[in-house]
Amino acid sequence: MSAIISLTRIKKAAYSLQWRFIIAYLLIIIVAFGVVAASVIQLVGEYLFTQRKREEVRAATETATQVVSPLRNYDIDRMNQIVCDAGSALDARVLLLDENGTVLADSEDALNGRRLSLKQVANVLAGASSDYAYYRSEALNACLHSDRDYGAVTGICVTRVISGGSLSGMVVYVSGAQDIYDDLVGVMRRVGITLLAVFIVVGVLSVLIGRMFTHPVRDLSEGIQRMTKSDFKARVRVRGKNEFSELAGAFNTMCQRMETLDRSRNQFVSNASHELKTPLSTMKILLQTLLYQEVYDPAISREFLTDIDKEIDRLSAVISDLLTLVSVDSGELKLKTAPLSLRDLINDNVRRLAPLARERGIELQFTGRENVEIVGDHMKLTQVFYNLIDNAIKYTPRGGRVHVELSKQGKTAVVRVADNGIGIPEEDQLHIFDRFYRVDKARSRETGGTGLGLSIVKQIVLLHDGNISVSSRENEGSTFTVELPLLQKTTGGKAHE
Repeated sequence: MSAIISLTRIKKAAYSLQWRFIIAYLLIIIVAFGVVAASVIQLVGEYLFTQRKREEVRAATETATQVVSPLRNYDIDRMNQIVCDAGSALDARVLLLDENGTVLADSEDALNGRRLSLKQVANVLAGASSDYAYYRSEALNACLHSDRDYGAVTGICVTRVISGGSLSGMVVYVSGAQDIYDDLVGVMRRVGITLLAVFIVVGVLSVLIGRMFTHPVRDLSEGIQRMTKSDFKARVRVRGKNEFSELAGAFNTMCQRMETLDRSRNQFVSNASHELKTPLSTMKILLQTLLYQEVYDPAISREFLTDIDKEIDRLSAVISDLLTLVSVDSGELKLKTAPLSLRDLINDNVRRLAPLARERGIELQFTGRENVEIVGDHMKLTQVFYNLIDNAIKYTPRGGRVHVELSKQGKTAVVRVADNGIGIPEEDQLHIFDRFYRVDKARSRETGGTGLGLSIVKQIVLLHDGNISVSSRENEGSTFTVELPLLQKTTGGKAHE
């Protein structure tokens, strides 16, 4: 139940991650595009207004140059003609003021003889060469007594008229600036449309990119869901080379190991059940025969009871080996290590098995003159080499030879148990240390093996930081090689063998 809840959380997290990614991506794009759009609109507006200001200042300056002579001669008709022509040319209202700010000529003929009270006029009177400003048309029309529609915004340009080196008057240009604002609104509208289009495109791309990033997470969650249902064949597709692909690769490796472990476990349970069932079945048959025999025969009873005793010993051996493997797997098997002579240990095992070798007509030899010291568990290592030598004798035909050799290679003790027996097929050598694995099941049972001996041997060797390997050719013999680290002695603070 907790696994299902975790998977649900993983899926929700994947979708949440996707939408958070999309929203964050959109917010970043919107903010960035908004800043860029605002900057563009501001630059365009400044450019348009600056261009308008330059044009009107230039036109006002030209008009100021034209009215110098009429203003000096106080030629009212000529002044009116100049301002009317200038106003028509620029579609603007043009006023000519004297040095006190009184209107001398007005293209709309509405303020003649009146004083024009505008801040820009005051600034020019105060010494500025020109001044420019924008007003709301409603307020400015009341001041200028004008009924003309300039739009929402009106621009005022005031420039001085110089005669004889001193201020003799001012030219005022009044023009509508609505077209500039209309242009800005058009720019803003186009920018808004572009922003909307970009928003849609970015949204679609964000969804696609979000799915691309979260798809591996969803695949992984589906793979985990399949694995929780004991489907260890689940695999996640590895895409590209990134953190997700590394995670997918690790998950696939884990599934592969779980599949191998599950297969080994099932095989182990099957083999263990078979090994336990066989002696139990045999004993049941023997006991039933004894129970239902019509005439009691002491000789047959003794023979059957002897067979039952052997089956009990076999069953006990299987259980003992299973318990040993369980203790190794659980880490409960503790080694009682101490310095020991490997030559003496192997020599003791050779002497113990020599009668069995003579009984089978097999020559058993041991070569190991040099004393080799290691740190290990005497009882466990005795089990290792007894098992290897015993197997070599059992699987070597009469007249054969078993040779045990002890040597040093650098900082490693090497023990080789070689025979010229039946050998091991090449396809079986990779599995020879697997639990319950037998090359020839019928022949192995005849020799009394449980199928766990070599597996236990390998585990004990690995616990001693050693290694075991096999090389063999069918019908030519086998060689088992055990490598164990030598005892490192110290003298004067320096380590040596």
